[in-house]
Amino acid sequence: MDELYSVYGTAAIIGMYFLAHVAARKLDPFAPVWLFLVGFVQVYLIQALSYHDWAVGVRGKDLVAAANLRAFWALLWFLTVYHFSPARLAAGLLPRPPRGWPVKFIAALSPILIFWGLVCAGIVISSGASSAQTISPEGSLLLSFPFVMMVAGVLLIVTGRTITAHPRPIFLAWGLAVAVLYVLIWMFNGKRSHSLIGVLATVCAFYISRLKRPSWPVLIATSFTGALVVAVAIGWRNNPDYERSALGFVNFLGDFKVSSILDSLNVGSDESDPDFFTHETAEYGGFLLMMDTVPEKSGYDYGANYLRVFSTFIPRIFWPSKPLYGRRQWVDAWIAGSEMAREEDFAGPAIGILGATQLNGGAVGTLIVLGCIALLLRTAYEYFRRYQDVAWVQFFWASTYFNAWFMVVADDPLIWFYYNWGLTTFPIVVLMWWASRWTAPRTQKVSAPELAPR
Repeated sequence: MDELYSVYGTAAIIGMYFLAHVAARKLDPFAPVWLFLVGFVQVYLIQALSYHDWAVGVRGKDLVAAANLRAFWALLWFLTVYHFSPARLAAGLLPRPPRGWPVKFIAALSPILIFWGLVCAGIVISSGASSAQTISPEGSLLLSFPFVMMVAGVLLIVTGRTITAHPRPIFLAWGLAVAVLYVLIWMFNGKRSHSLIGVLATVCAFYISRLKRPSWPVLIATSFTGALVVAVAIGWRNNPDYERSALGFVNFLGDFKVSSILDSLNVGSDESDPDFFTHETAEYGGFLLMMDTVPEKSGYDYGANYLRVFSTFIPRIFWPSKPLYGRRQWVDAWIAGSEMAREEDFAGPAIGILGATQLNGGAVGTLIVLGCIALLLRTAYEYFRRYQDVAWVQFFWASTYFNAWFMVVADDPLIWFYYNWGLTTFPIVVLMWWASRWTAPRTQKVSAPELAPR
């Protein structure tokens, strides 16, 4: 099947890239490239193989071959820019981070953030629904801030673990407890992303705050735990057999089959009856739809969606007619190319990074957006590497690096910023910058760690 040659080529590139880093002992699991590649494997390898028969039947061999080839050269381009762009120089031009760390301020701020996060979780639980349709406008506003609880957990872990003359085990214990509670709550609420973020942020904060990297057994256990919490969240959200209560959740966990993890990873047999089933709601399916529809049946958005990075944070009280930039073109593409009838108020699934870049401007849009993302991720990582002994940088990185995964699997590569991170984490990151500047340095500089797992 010629249309799969590019998929195998993509798999070979990722495999060789991973083995080269392992052989050179340069594998840093907290480098953003790895979570980017995890998302790429999930969408453009696993889904491309699992949904192949459906894809060819609905979109045709030529379109599928073109889409798979697009994924192949897009990955090559991303890795080229990631490694050969002037990211290290750009990181050196950024402001130096403050070396203070306001422990008393964190002790006062964290309970507020934890309480706020619990209120958000309580609204979801009391609503009895996984969507916000039954929640008041005020509740929907509060619902935008669940991640502040996890931000507090990261603050506490970093405070308890950062190398100082006075260890703070109570901060560490509370931070770990908050992180575990956060993961459990959002598994119960059926939110896979929140649950996975909790695992990734906790492990990262725990290790980088001591300038260490996890061993191979820890990495394997972390990967399994991440896949497990995602499978539990999805399975619990979709199950019709258990009462929606704490007791029902416990019973569900008791009957949970580990093999269902494969379903959450899109590994499984293809559906044989296309009249009653479609994969277009998966990221790969959305990508194929955009490749088939834009620009022949529906126009480009020319990157209008990225204006939401700014417009999202302007309250409608000051801009009542504020548009949702890029949404019109997104909906038009679905209406024009979907297997099913889509209405004007359609609010469907993610299309993945390559679906978004196709909507932005086809192959040219893919080159521009992938290049910018590679430069952004590498610059941020080089900044972390340069100042990794600074507590503020440890907090910033542990609560940020996982967004490399969101960039691949969401509606567009920056939705993580204006949908969640820019509202919940960014203000606290800025606040901690200034609070740390006002605090006398309390961390002691140590030599950089080995990046290879040990």
